[in-house]
Amino acid sequence: MAEKEDKPKFPRLLLCEGPEDCFFFHRLIEQRRLPDFHIWDAQGNRNFAGALRAYRIEYPRTFAQFGRILIVADNDDTPEVNFQAVRVQVEQVFGAGSAPTASRVRTTGKPSIAIMMMPWDKREGHLERLCLDSAHWADRINGEKTDHYLATVLADKWRSESRFGKAWLRANLAVRCASDPFIPLGKVFREPKHYHLVPVAHNSFKPIADYLTDFAS
Repeated sequence: MAEKEDKPKFPRLLLCEGPEDCFFFHRLIEQRRLPDFHIWDAQGNRNFAGALRAYRIEYPRTFAQFGRILIVADNDDTPEVNFQAVRVQVEQVFGAGSAPTASRVRTTGKPSIAIMMMPWDKREGHLERLCLDSAHWADRINGEKTDHYLATVLADKWRSESRFGKAWLRANLAVRCASDPFIPLGKVFREPKHYHLVPVAHNSFKPIADYLTDFAS
């Protein structure tokens, strides 16, 4: 059996909540020619500490060379609660006082650690909410029809922007991808034939792209 590669190609780790987030960042970095990161799936927002420990065990040489670690998590309906939950997990691995005090603030020392919350800082939502503007722009006719449909069923009155974002994108993709109405979001970013559904070149992704570039510099 071939040995797993443990060579630090670049000294940066991007730790995501799940596989769809990983596919999104791979696509964003590739399309916009951003600095490269080692991208790792934590398999859940309560498993960042476990994922960091697993990476350190599985790839000890690479982990030791990381100068910067960026953890990306969803705000969902509780931005501050979710952010604090990530901070706790950082300190479980790196010790008391090692976690950043605010979103996108990078700590000093090695590794330098930052937490980026999606769709952005304290805004409610997640990757789906982040993708909404791009999907709407890519197909304005169906975007407007999706707006109308959700208004008809009163989803636009929901108090949860997080739930609304998931409902909007799910309905929109189902209509626009007739060959697979249940298309997973990961496929949208993984398979070239679906890139047009949520173009990562859209300006709504610029703040994240700019931050990745700044973080890597």
